[in-house]
Amino acid sequence: MALALWVFGLLDLAFLVSANIFGLSFCQLQKQQILLSSYINSTAASYLPQCQDSGDYSPVQCDLRRQQCWCVDAEGMEVYGTRQQGRPTRCPRSCEIRNRRLLHGVGDRSPPQCSPDGAFRPVQCKFVNTTDMMIFDLVHSYNRFPDAFVTFSSFRSRFPEVSGYCYCADSQGRELAETGLELLLDEIYDTIFAGLNLASTFAETTLYRILQRRFLAVQLVISGRFRCPTKCEVERFAATRFRHHYVPSCRPDGEYQAAQCQGKGLCWCVDSRGQELPGTRRRGEPPSCAEDQSCPSERRRAFSRLLFGPSGYFSRQSLFLAPEERSVSQRLARFAAPCPPSIKELFLDSGIFQPMLQGWASRFVAPESLLKEAIRGIFPSRELAGLALQFTTNAKRLQQNLFGGRFLVNVGQFNLSGALGTRGTFNFSHFFQQLGLPGFQDGRALADLAKPVSVGLNSNSASEAPKASKTDVAPRKPVVGSFGFEVNLQENQNALQFLSSLLELPEFLLFLQHAISVPEDTARDLGDVMEMVFSSQGCGQAPGSLFVPACTGEGSYEEVQCFAGDCWCVDARGREIAGSRVRGGRPRCPSECEKQRARMQSLLGSQPAGSSLFVPACTSDGNFLPVQCFNSECYCVDTEGQPIPGTRSALGEPKKCPSPCQLQAERAFLGTVRTLVSNPSTPPTLSSIYIPQCSASGQWSPVQCDGPPEQAFEWYERWEAQNSAGQALTPVELLMKIMSYREAASRNFRLFIQNLYEAGQQGIFPGLARYSSFQDVPVSVLEGNRTQPGGNVFLEPYLFWQILNGQLDRYPGPYSDFSAPLAHFDLRSCWCVDEAGQKLEGTQNEPSKVPACPGSCEEVKLRVLQFTREAEEIVTYSNSSRFPLGESFLAAKGIRLMDEELAFPPLSPSRETFLEKFLSGSDYAIRLAAQSTFDFYQRRLVSLAESPRAPSPVRSSPYVPQCDAFGGWEPVQCHAATGMLVENRFRN
Repeated sequence: MALALWVFGLLDLAFLVSANIFGLSFCQLQKQQILLSSYINSTAASYLPQCQDSGDYSPVQCDLRRQQCWCVDAEGMEVYGTRQQGRPTRCPRSCEIRNRRLLHGVGDRSPPQCSPDGAFRPVQCKFVNTTDMMIFDLVHSYNRFPDAFVTFSSFRSRFPEVSGYCYCADSQGRELAETGLELLLDEIYDTIFAGLNLASTFAETTLYRILQRRFLAVQLVISGRFRCPTKCEVERFAATRFRHHYVPSCRPDGEYQAAQCQGKGLCWCVDSRGQELPGTRRRGEPPSCAEDQSCPSERRRAFSRLLFGPSGYFSRQSLFLAPEERSVSQRLARFAAPCPPSIKELFLDSGIFQPMLQGWASRFVAPESLLKEAIRGIFPSRELAGLALQFTTNAKRLQQNLFGGRFLVNVGQFNLSGALGTRGTFNFSHFFQQLGLPGFQDGRALADLAKPVSVGLNSNSASEAPKASKTDVAPRKPVVGSFGFEVNLQENQNALQFLSSLLELPEFLLFLQHAISVPEDTARDLGDVMEMVFSSQGCGQAPGSLFVPACTGEGSYEEVQCFAGDCWCVDARGREIAGSRVRGGRPRCPSECEKQRARMQSLLGSQPAGSSLFVPACTSDGNFLPVQCFNSECYCVDTEGQPIPGTRSALGEPKKCPSPCQLQAERAFLGTVRTLVSNPSTPPTLSSIYIPQCSASGQWSPVQCDGPPEQAFEWYERWEAQNSAGQALTPVELLMKIMSYREAASRNFRLFIQNLYEAGQQGIFPGLARYSSFQDVPVSVLEGNRTQPGGNVFLEPYLFWQILNGQLDRYPGPYSDFSAPLAHFDLRSCWCVDEAGQKLEGTQNEPSKVPACPGSCEEVKLRVLQFTREAEEIVTYSNSSRFPLGESFLAAKGIRLMDEELAFPPLSPSRETFLEKFLSGSDYAIRLAAQSTFDFYQRRLVSLAESPRAPSPVRSSPYVPQCDAFGGWEPVQCHAATGMLVENRFRN
C-alpha cells in the first residue's frame, strides 16, 4: 500500500510539472505540490505559497501559523534579511538587493544606480580605466576620496586616466547588448550645480546626472528616443530576429499594448509587464483590454475628474495654434480631449506653452512621447527642477549647466569630437556603413567619421540627391538601428535641435516653475505634466465617469467597489467580476477556495482524459469544505484548505473534523506560544491572551474568558515548585529561566533532556520524574515518544522542546483540550458570545464575575441598544464636526474620502467608522442612517419647542424588546413611538 501510494505520488507530481506547461504558474504549481505532498504523506505544511490572481508570487509571503512574513523576488526566493514578525511595510527591489550583495563583497566594485523605489535606473553609469578598460573601484574610491566626486575638474585631477561608461540596463541591471558608450571627461566643464553639497551616493552626484543626460542625448540621435529600449521593445526585437511566432506589440512610449495578438488570429490582454491576463484569450477579433493602472494612480485621476467642476469638460480643438494657423497641422486634431481647468489655466491660458511648440510641426515628425521622455530624463524629480530654477536666471545657460557645456548643441550637429570614445559596445562602424560611410577600417576617429554625416544633414533638403557612391551619405533615408528601431538622422537631428532651442526659451523656465507646482497626486513626475499639457493623455475622461476606486493600504484594489448605489467585486486589476453587481448591498466576492476551484476546473478541462488534479470543494459561503476528497480518500482541512495530519480515511467513511471554534483556538494557541518564546523579556499581560473555549461538540461556548488555558497554570506551578532557591518567580523571571535552556534545545532533543537532568529540573515533567538519572531515561522517550498520552501538552518533554524551537505547526494535543473547564476566574475577564463567536456588547465583566449570558430576547435587545448607541454617536458627530451634507451624498454614491486625502486630523471615532457603516448598503445601514437623521432633527425641533408655531417633535425611538427575568420574551410587546401592542409569537 505504501509503495503504491509512493508511486502514485510520483506520477501525480510529474503530472503537475507537465501541468505547468498547460497553464499553471510556478507559484500555483508549488502550491499544488505542497497540498498534494501534505495529503500523500499525511503531514502538515508549514508554509503555503500565496499567489496573485495573475499566478505570480505575492511580493510578501506569510506563514500564518508562525506569524512570520518575508519578501520574495519574482521567482519566489526569499530576500535575505526581510523575515520578521508581522507583515513588512516595504520590500527591497532588485537594485537594492544588488547593492546589499556588493557591500558584502559580491560582484564588481561599481554600485548600481537605483531609483527611489529600489529598481534599477534604465541608464547605468560607471567609470573605467582608459589603459585597460577595467572597471574602476568606485566603492573604495568614493569612500576614500569623496571630495573628488564633487566636480569633474576635481575628479580628473585625482583620476586622470579614467573615462565614463554608460549603458542601458534591463530590470535586473544587466547591460543591454550594443548600448554601451564611452563618455570622455576632458571636455566636461564644471557647472553651477557642482559643489553644492556632498552626495551620499554616486547616483546623487552631479557627475552621474551629467553623464546620464549626455548618454540619453546620444540615444536620441542614434535611435530617435530620449530613453533606453523598454522590455517590450527588446522582446519585440528578439522575436523578430529569431522569427518567433509571437512578436509583442509596443506603444510609441515603449510600453506593451494592452491587447497582444499572434498568428491565426489569437489575441489576449496583458498587464504592464507583458504577462497574459488569465481568461482573456480570444480568436478572431481582439478582446477589449483596459490599460493596466495601479489603484492609487487611478484614484488620483478619478479625484482630478471629480474636482474639475462643471466647466471641467471643454473642447481642445485648435488648442495650441492661433485661428489663422488651425489648418496648418491636422495632427493636433488628435488632442481633442478633456483637460483639467488648472492645467489649462497654468500652461495654456497663460500663453507660455504656445511659444514652446512653434515650429514643431514643420521641422520633424516626433512621437507624442518625445517631450515627455526628454523632460523626464533631464529632470527625473521635482527637486532637481527646483534646483535648476534656483540657480538659473539666464535661460541661455540652462542647457549648458544641465549637460556640462554645449554638448546638446554639438550632438545636434553630430559634432562628437572629444565627447565619445571608441571603446563602447555600440557598433558605430555598422551604423555609419548604413549611411554610406566606410566605418573604422581606415583607423579614422569617431569625430572624423561624423563630419560627412553633419554635412549631409545640414544640406538643403530640396536639393537634388547625389548619385550613389561609396562616400554618399543618405541622412534622410531611414535605416534600421539597434533593437530594430527605424532611424531617420534628419528627423532625429531636428528633434534634438528643437529640444536644444526649447531649453533656451524663457517660457520654458516659466513652464518648469508651474510644472513643479502641480501636486504629485495629479502628475507623478514632470514627464506626466508634460504629457498632460502636450497630448492630453490622462487629462480627462468622458463626462459622467466620476467613479472613484477604493484602494487598500498596500495600493491594490479593494475587493468590493461601490458607486451610485451599486456594488460589485473586482479582480486584482480592478476589473468588475461578471455577475457580481448588486444594488443596495455588498456582494459576496469569490473566496480563495472558489478562486482555486475555478482555476483548477478550467485547467482540468484542458487536460487529457484520465488526468487528475486536486480541485477543492467549497461551502455555499465560499469556505473550504471541512472534508476534502481526492481520488479514493478523504481528509480534513483547516480554514486555509491545508490538510490536517492524521485525518485521512477511505472515501465514504464517517469523519469528524475540527470545528471553526477549535481551528481558531488552535491558531490562537500557536500564536501565543510563539510570542512568548520570541520575546520572553516582555511577556503579554494575561488579559491580552485569548484562546477561544469550545463546547464538547466543538461549538462556541456561550461564555468566553481571556487568559491562558488551565494547562499553562499547571505548567507554571510545576516550574515554580522546582525553583531551587525556594522563592516565588515572577512570570518574566520564569520565562527567562526557561529560555536559558533554549541553546541546548536548539541542538537536539537528547541534549535538552540531558541539560534538564544536569540542572536538576527534570521533575518539572511528570514523565521524567520517575527516572532518577539521565542514563535511566528509555530510548523511546529520547526519540520523542509521549510519556503521558492525553496529558498536559506543556508537561510533555518532546512537545515542550518543539515549542522552544518554534517547530509546532499544529496543536499537539486533542482538540478536546479547548473544551476543558476553566478556573482562576479571579485573573480572567469573561464575556458572552453568540453562535458565531461574536462578542455581545455590554456583557464583559471584571475578573471574578462570570456574566449570565442573555436569552434569545436579551440578545435581540442588546443589538437594539447597540444600534441606539451608534445612532447617538452619529448625531453627536454631526453636531460637533460640521460634517458636510455633500459628503453624505458621496458616501451614498460609494465614494469615500480618506482623512489623509483631506489633510484632516485623526478623530475618535473617525469619519471612516461611520462611512464604513453606510457604505455597506445593508438594511442595518439604512435604518441607522434614518435613525440618526430623525434624532438629529428631533433635537433641533426640541430647541424650537417654545415657539408657538413649532411642530411637535417626531418620536423616532427604535423598538426595544421587553424581556422577562430569565431573558425570555414578554408575551406582550410595545413600541412607544407608535403606541402599538404586539402579541409575541416567538414564545417557546
